[in-house]
Amino acid sequence: MKVLILYNKIWHYRVPIFNIISKNVDLTVASSEAKGNEIYNFKTLFLDKWSIGRFVVHKINLFTLCKNYDRVIVYGNISWLSYVFLAFNKKRNYKLAFWSPGVSASYTKNFDSNKKWNSIRDFFYRRADGLIFYSTYPIKQYIERGFDKKKLFVAENTVEVNLDLESTYFPKRKNILFIGTLYKAKGIFFLLESYKKAFKKNPNIPNLEIIGDGPYLNELKNQIKLNNLEKQIKSHGSIYDEGEKENIFKRALAVISPNQAGLGVLESFAHGVCFITYNNSFTGGERLNISNNYNGLLLSENQELSCIILNIYKNENKYLKMGQNAKKYYQENRTSEIMANGLLDFITN
Repeated sequence: MKVLILYNKIWHYRVPIFNIISKNVDLTVASSEAKGNEIYNFKTLFLDKWSIGRFVVHKINLFTLCKNYDRVIVYGNISWLSYVFLAFNKKRNYKLAFWSPGVSASYTKNFDSNKKWNSIRDFFYRRADGLIFYSTYPIKQYIERGFDKKKLFVAENTVEVNLDLESTYFPKRKNILFIGTLYKAKGIFFLLESYKKAFKKNPNIPNLEIIGDGPYLNELKNQIKLNNLEKQIKSHGSIYDEGEKENIFKRALAVISPNQAGLGVLESFAHGVCFITYNNSFTGGERLNISNNYNGLLLSENQELSCIILNIYKNENKYLKMGQNAKKYYQENRTSEIMANGLLDFITN
């Protein structure tokens, strides 16, 4: 079977998923970004495009391209006009699916809080042969809006981390960790202030390590220096070497990201580290993997983050246990194979 995935970019964390799918079908992934350095076991196509504000139009005739395939899976962002208009090809000789979170997700608004695009999204999605979601979350509301349950599929969003189970039970876990691009909206400076507050109460709290680059890296480093926390807080910048990153995860009792819970949740779980965030943090649905006090903490608005940092020091075993639960949850529910099988469910349907 010949399968085409029309995507925005071949993200490095999607490559293992696509490689698994390519073991079962003749897979081509088309995007508007140059090929990366990963090992691809699938074919690739470069699609040149025009961008007009938030809208994207491709220069190639996608109607003609798609005729060469049995299944076409499309990046389901409705601002990518060339992609969503494929749904209007009534004479298509292939099955078409849109792949998306299914609801609104951004760094500026809470998950599924923006309902104004639902009717437009539905307008396109109703004309597809299938919808593939990042989680089970949207299923109920789509059924309530009249979508056929048999056409709704789930490919649980995840990232691949190649570790043995034993490596997650590292005996010297002692730090806390923040990982991700350094945007203010994620709460990195709030985390810094909370750490400073906790440190004043107890200078023995775990050290904080930060992995990530971004527009506020220099400001962050200056704030660390101004607060005389250079011995307690280490900002590593971006780390692309998986072995180096693994060593930092091995030192972590918990990952804390106050206002954003994306794929870092699954990456942390895979490394056997629990994830701490607020229960209204920005997410693409990945926050839904966190079970409070089982594999992480979902903090309410009135909970002080500084108190949580102090608690990590006092109750180390609690966080070690949540990390073990996180690893178990990842292995049983969120491996790359599970995500790939979700996509294959539509492909083989």
